[in-house]
Amino acid sequence: MKQLFLLLTAAIPAFTQPVIASLGVRNSASYTLPGLPNSGIAQGSLFIVFGQNMGPAKIVQVSSFPLPTSAGLAGTSLQVTINGTMVDAIMLYTLATQVAAVLPSDTPIGTGTMTVTYNGQTSAPAPITVVKSSFGIFAVNQSGTGQGVLQNVNSQTDRPFNSSTVSAQPGQVIILWGTGIGPVTGNEAGGPLPGDMPNLDVHVWVGGKDAVIQYRGRSGCCTGDDQIVFVVPAGVEGCGVPVYVQIDNTVSNFVTMAIGSGGAQCTDPGALTPAQIASATKNGGIRSGSVGVNHYDGLAGATHEISDGLQAVFASTPLSALSGFSAVAPVGSCTEFQFPVAGSNGTNTYLDAGKISVGGAAGPYDLYSPTKGSYGLSFLPGATSSPGLITDGTVLGPGTYNFTGSGGADVGAFTAAVDYVNTFHWDQSSVSSINRSQPLTFNWTGGTSGGIVTMVIMSSLAPGPMGSIGAAIFCYASGAAGSFTIPGPLLSALPPSYTDADGNPQGTVEVFQNIAGKTFTASGLDLGTTSSQVTFTKSYIAIQ
Repeated sequence: MKQLFLLLTAAIPAFTQPVIASLGVRNSASYTLPGLPNSGIAQGSLFIVFGQNMGPAKIVQVSSFPLPTSAGLAGTSLQVTINGTMVDAIMLYTLATQVAAVLPSDTPIGTGTMTVTYNGQTSAPAPITVVKSSFGIFAVNQSGTGQGVLQNVNSQTDRPFNSSTVSAQPGQVIILWGTGIGPVTGNEAGGPLPGDMPNLDVHVWVGGKDAVIQYRGRSGCCTGDDQIVFVVPAGVEGCGVPVYVQIDNTVSNFVTMAIGSGGAQCTDPGALTPAQIASATKNGGIRSGSVGVNHYDGLAGATHEISDGLQAVFASTPLSALSGFSAVAPVGSCTEFQFPVAGSNGTNTYLDAGKISVGGAAGPYDLYSPTKGSYGLSFLPGATSSPGLITDGTVLGPGTYNFTGSGGADVGAFTAAVDYVNTFHWDQSSVSSINRSQPLTFNWTGGTSGGIVTMVIMSSLAPGPMGSIGAAIFCYASGAAGSFTIPGPLLSALPPSYTDADGNPQGTVEVFQNIAGKTFTASGLDLGTTSSQVTFTKSYIAIQ
């Protein structure tokens, strides 16, 4: 009898308890990290759960209505408990490492827990925050950044997806896809529940301009999927125009869209030409070189560092990351990123350009190359001498700097000139702390009409295993403008900064002007650029 019992129990498979990963519950469009201001899971929205042992080895998806709830899908079910009320999520797909579901609209608002059950085994509870609305915009990369999932409406039957080769036009109607607009009434598991929600305070910001909205609500295709139909504002164009949604005072993730003008395709300053794109396609990436002159002024508590630099970088960027070359945010707009960044678009391959020398307004100097494709010299008076560091008191003044490359294994000989202007100045003492609910105005002097001033605010919420967890806002203005105001609702996308063990708040502001110069050519390169930049930073800023 004992042997028979052992045989019977051995035949019963032993299922492993599901595990929900840390920071594993996210909006399925934005992928916003838990803890950030817009990370709440909205009633009626699509969400995903990352973890282990949560479902079968191969993905199983729903194929028809009604969608499963308490009965689960392929052995997987999700339960959410808020203030003692437990609800079963509406299952969409299940896999060992990832599960997707719809949070029912009648889930109570508040903080609580979520569990995953697979084949009778239930995970430890994971935290979840349920809110009324927290919108996420779907992105082509399925990670919440870059080109958004938007359709250009040409007619009822012609609605191509927006891209750098299929640009929208000012005045054109656009369909934006996302999730998290808010709860609906009805049986969500039984099918989609479309309908406009005109009472919601919804805004779509396109390149910093408030777009006219024609519809905001569920799509007619799918449970949990939302559509916002808006009109492209006039006066905005480019291949990487920032787009975000604001509901009340909560902003979504930021994506980009392509907007042309007068029926043309989008264009950006420094965008790749059709010939360069063709070359990149042939070679598997864009082969680029950049040379520049820079000035840095950084303040961190009592430490004040001022330095100058000469640099050159030569690399081949893979096709998967080429959007970074064309997605130039227009002046007057802002965008936001969370960190650490999930995933990667590929790794650059650095190129040998031989010996690089600089003369003209300073020098002559030979740039130091610690690794293939990377060249530079830093000028830091009074520092301890080391390779690539000039410590004799030399500083770089305005003027023309002539870069000469001897040519190497990958890049041919070249010459390039940089006209360096160092009049730009931002006063670091003008910002001591930041209130995320109030607008913030930056003022600077010495800006130039050909320069772009970038303002960066970074706030770390907490330390993490892959670096700090937080978000950063980037805003862009003409150097000649002299000032720029970031609106309060946009600043609310930043988390409050934490204070480290030494008592230093983990907020940072960086303001710099970059002036793009003339391009240069060399065999082995598809693109050669020059620039000068003056940067001011201030660390240890409390962001609350």
